[in-house]
Amino acid sequence: MHFIKNILFINFAILLLCIGCSQLKTDSTEIINSNVVMPTNEYSLGFNRIVFSVVNNEGSEAKKPLTVSVKNVKTNKLNVVDPVFYKWPNKNGGFYVLNTIFDNEGSYFININDLTDSDFIYKKKINITDNELTPKLGEVIPVLNNKIITDTQNISEITSDSNPDHNFYQYKLSEALNNDKLVIVFFLSPNFCKTATCFPQLDVFKKLKLKYHDKIIFIHVEVYENPHLIKGNLNNTKISSVLNEWNIKSEPYTFLIDKNNYLFRKFQGYVSFEEIENYIVNLLNE
Repeated sequence: MHFIKNILFINFAILLLCIGCSQLKTDSTEIINSNVVMPTNEYSLGFNRIVFSVVNNEGSEAKKPLTVSVKNVKTNKLNVVDPVFYKWPNKNGGFYVLNTIFDNEGSYFININDLTDSDFIYKKKINITDNELTPKLGEVIPVLNNKIITDTQNISEITSDSNPDHNFYQYKLSEALNNDKLVIVFFLSPNFCKTATCFPQLDVFKKLKLKYHDKIIFIHVEVYENPHLIKGNLNNTKISSVLNEWNIKSEPYTFLIDKNNYLFRKFQGYVSFEEIENYIVNLLNE
């Protein structure tokens, strides 16, 4: 429960920092709105999943009637996109997921407007290049030397989860592939997550495993090299070298791999049970 409270505290802190500056023009074209929180910071050519939330004056993340568009600065091509709202687990409010495609390199604007408030404007400029940090969608998933139970004498050395599911630490990625099953690889630190969304995210995968244990192999990668030595003091942390193999810079981060070893979807930040299950069902029905 304290993880959920941390989420509320973080959101409220963001609101406090921005009170009095509802809109701030950073240049003649970009408008920053303090009520919009958009943590996604990795963009690439092709399909993109962009997460954002709208924080109201009470500090909670509300569902509002929004219009969202994505504009290519060079071609002026404008795509209107319907964001999907997902609820946070065990708390009020939620977040939006914007699925869009960037078909060319260059600059784009993401525009968000509230249909009930003409003064509500958000306009963010992003740059798209072909230099993707993490593994690319549609390509064969690269190797990953993730730690498993047989690498250690105590599972607490490879996960900070106080109630770990041992099945999450049974397979090296190379062993999990070519088993005619989907594979989900997720990077997070259950007890030392800096965004307070890792424990709820872990709960999503435990529920998914109960439902799809015979169809999906789950692989958890702990963010820290030494979870058993942290003992509640983040000064003792050491980032796991495994994260460097896929250039993971934030948590949680989730990768859904199809039966042919191709990366089908990736999720920066929290992904709900409902959202990821939609993709799972589609892959299983192919």
